[in-house]
Amino acid sequence: MVSQIIFLLFFPACLGILRQVIWNTELTHQLLAFGIFLFCIEQANMANQDLQQVADAKTKVQDARLDIFQRITIITIIIELVGFYLSSIYLGGGSLLILFGLIWFNLFANIKINHSANNIIKPWSITERLPVLIADVIGLILTSLWMLKIGDIWISWGLFVMAVVFCDIKLFLYFKSFNFRWEI
Repeated sequence: MVSQIIFLLFFPACLGILRQVIWNTELTHQLLAFGIFLFCIEQANMANQDLQQVADAKTKVQDARLDIFQRITIITIIIELVGFYLSSIYLGGGSLLILFGLIWFNLFANIKINHSANNIIKPWSITERLPVLIADVIGLILTSLWMLKIGDIWISWGLFVMAVVFCDIKLFLYFKSFNFRWEI
């Protein structure tokens, strides 16, 4: 049920952003919009996974940290949804809001949920989150510069590549979780 709700919340935003890719005449907007489109799909998947992990963990463990993590996740989803919908109208402003949502999550989500371990809830220190926070801040700075039209073609390509690399890493980790044996 949660996955259908997440799909219904994110799908119209994805379509609005895809409209920016198809009908916008400026390459810098199209590149950034396509990167945000890919990112929207990935964040919908992450929202679904995070909420499902919390629900599954709550059936096994009673811990107040799960409630806090769930609230942080829901607030992040709301911020990102508003950002994705805003991106379908105002690409720069929506992108900034999405990045603020990511920074919010990575600042305050101080646990990881791992169902395969004995200890389901694992602390997630700020030093472990630092590389992701740095990438989020770099994205925020680049998006701000893009909005100011400072090196916008290079920044558009850079943000597009960052989104593609992020999605590729997530896809790789997804397939790796199946423990495939790659033989030729």
